[in-house]
Amino acid sequence: VSTQSTGKPSMEKTCCPQYTIKCNALLFRISRSQKKVLRHLIEYLENSKPGSLPSRKHGPQTDIVQANDHHDQDLPASCDLKLDSNIEPANSVENGRTILNSICSKPSTACGSNSTTEPTSYKTGSQLASSKKKRDFRRLRKLKKIAAEKNLPWEEMDVRALGTQPDPPTLSDRLSRAVASKRLEMKLIPIDWEGPDSEFKKTFSMSHKVYQKYQMAIHNDTPEECREHSFKRFLCQPPFQGDSRETGAESEQGGFHQHYYIDGKLVAVGVLDLLPRCVSSVYFYYDPDYAALSFGTLSALFEIHLTQQLHTRHPGIEWYYMGFYIHSCPKMKYKSKFFPSYLLCPKKYTWWPIEGCQTQLELQKFCVFDKKTEEEAAPTEEQLGTLKVILDRRLCLYSVYKMIKEDDDFQEILPDFVKLAGLDNAQNICIYH
Repeated sequence: VSTQSTGKPSMEKTCCPQYTIKCNALLFRISRSQKKVLRHLIEYLENSKPGSLPSRKHGPQTDIVQANDHHDQDLPASCDLKLDSNIEPANSVENGRTILNSICSKPSTACGSNSTTEPTSYKTGSQLASSKKKRDFRRLRKLKKIAAEKNLPWEEMDVRALGTQPDPPTLSDRLSRAVASKRLEMKLIPIDWEGPDSEFKKTFSMSHKVYQKYQMAIHNDTPEECREHSFKRFLCQPPFQGDSRETGAESEQGGFHQHYYIDGKLVAVGVLDLLPRCVSSVYFYYDPDYAALSFGTLSALFEIHLTQQLHTRHPGIEWYYMGFYIHSCPKMKYKSKFFPSYLLCPKKYTWWPIEGCQTQLELQKFCVFDKKTEEEAAPTEEQLGTLKVILDRRLCLYSVYKMIKEDDDFQEILPDFVKLAGLDNAQNICIYH
């Protein structure tokens, strides 16, 4: 794998079709199980002795992440952050890049609330009566008491009669308690091999040791398979070509390593691409001794929060990409619990709510979510003729190319390429064979 190449699997042929998954960070709603994972982390940070390892009594291991997929097995937290003292900026790149670390130290005011993006609805007495939640049962008792005092039908009254309801805690509020313990620290470090005081170069060896330990324990790699050279090639190259030391908005884009420290020890690293319209989680590795903390869920929560905070400076950023989702892989089930999330149709490249996609994936591994394109015909000769091809360092149409040069192999694989990329995408790509 290399950051300088890209590939697309043949989804119909592979045993485990992988679908790109993304979450709208601005509309994110934290679930009960995710709150539970956060509580387990806080319990460990607040109640255990510094230097002690987490045990499963702090909470069940609810997620594991698969390699080469957004995160890997159970992962830790990504950049949260209410307190400047807990987020140490990496000063390896001058000018604006360190600004990104200060963003992470400020709570989001625009999109942290779970209730700002949807119209508020209030439960009536009859709805409370049909609920099995203890909180609704207590509300119902109070509502009946108020209704009796005012001689009103309690069935038609809603919870507003109980008085002003407090706003639910924002994601920033929930994560800041973990950071407030002072035992958990995070550093967002740009991938920088050129700076004379590069924080990335200073921490490279330490980060590689965590990566090697993770690969050997979780993926059964040999020491030779996870040497520094392969690690550098796989996860230590920026996504953009050119000088990494930019200014302005570009300084907050590129490849970053999100370091997680507990009691001063590096326990996990998230590899992130900060792009103009999204935050993309490339890979995640952690110290297996800390697997009981369910770091997969935690890291995704912190990275969603980072996306929310970046949105306050760059309104175009709203999506958080979690890599791939394989429905048949139990290790990836936790990804489907981040709402609202969407899967990419492998044919039309349109996005579909994951809830509906899961129903289809229960019936068959490979699904085309956009039914309009399920029976899409093979490209015609006329359509193939419109593709752009490089011939002798010059650009021409394929219809011209095949008149000049006979190439049976190219003619055979070209329809497969169009099938994988889609006709619209293929017509915008310069093909070299």
